[in-house]
This record gives sequence, structure tokens and C-alpha cells, in this order.
Amino acid sequence: MNKRTFLMLAIAFSAVTFILNHILQTAIGGFFMTLSFLAFAVAILGSVYYIIKFYFKQFNYNRNHRKEIE
Repeated sequence: MNKRTFLMLAIAFSAVTFILNHILQTAIGGFFMTLSFLAFAVAILGSVYYIIKFYFKQFNYNRNHRKEIE
């Protein structure tokens, strides 16, 4: 799936969620809001995980190359 298609789907999902939850106040809109919140939480946790993973790789790389210089 290319970026444009993904962006269009994300915008459509956001619009449908907004209409169903805030304007019509339906249960489906509430479910979509919960789904959006969970996806946001997973994205935040995933970002933190990858930042920490990169930090440890960089730390090990620096530690190994520091020994070679000395």
C-alpha cells in the first residue's frame, strides 16, 4: 500500500469517527474512538521501544569501538 492510499484511508477513518462519535453520538463512533486511542498508545509505546533499542545498539557500538581506539 503506498503512502497516498494510506493517507486517504486515515483521513476517511478520522472523518467517519468524528461524525459518528461527536455528531451522531453512536456506539460505533465510541468504538472507533477507543480503537483510535489504542492505536495511538501502541504507536507511542512502539516509538519508545525503537528509541531504546537504537540507544542500546549505539551504546554497544561505541563501547566496542572505544576499545579498538585505545
